[in-house]
Amino acid sequence: MMLMAALLVAACATLTPEQKAAREAAIKEGVKSAVASQKFKINVTSVIPMRAANRSVSGPFIKLDSTTVECYLPYAGRDDIPHMKTPGEVRMTSKIEIRGEVRDYVMGIDPADERAVVSFTASDLGVDYKFTITIENTGSAKIHVDPDKRDYIDYEGYVVIKK
Repeated sequence: MMLMAALLVAACATLTPEQKAAREAAIKEGVKSAVASQKFKINVTSVIPMRAANRSVSGPFIKLDSTTVECYLPYAGRDDIPHMKTPGEVRMTSKIEIRGEVRDYVMGIDPADERAVVSFTASDLGVDYKFTITIENTGSAKIHVDPDKRDYIDYEGYVVIKK
């Protein structure tokens, strides 16, 4: 009985090639629409620090339009400003939390590679953060953040598509 139930569930979960193609086309159209509107949200799934091990996360995000950014991202890195501090005090494990205006916003779309690249600068507490976001037509996204005088950090995630 259990085997029959498992086979039934597996058969229902399997998509036909036409259904898969339709789903992929819907995802591509949703991503294209979000990027074209210059208003999108990316949910972050993994953190790739410069000097530490990669890790999976859930909850961090970046929400962007061409004039404002709201982000909550974990940060693991080191401050490169010389201090009169011990090495332990110089190391930082914190977050990047920004709500504010963006500067130097540039978006480019490469139709051949079917990807968009968005770059901008945002500031928080006197630190400038240079963001470069690469969005594939599949919805996957890579975020590179380069803070002033601190280690850079990368993130991976996906574009949230509104239904």
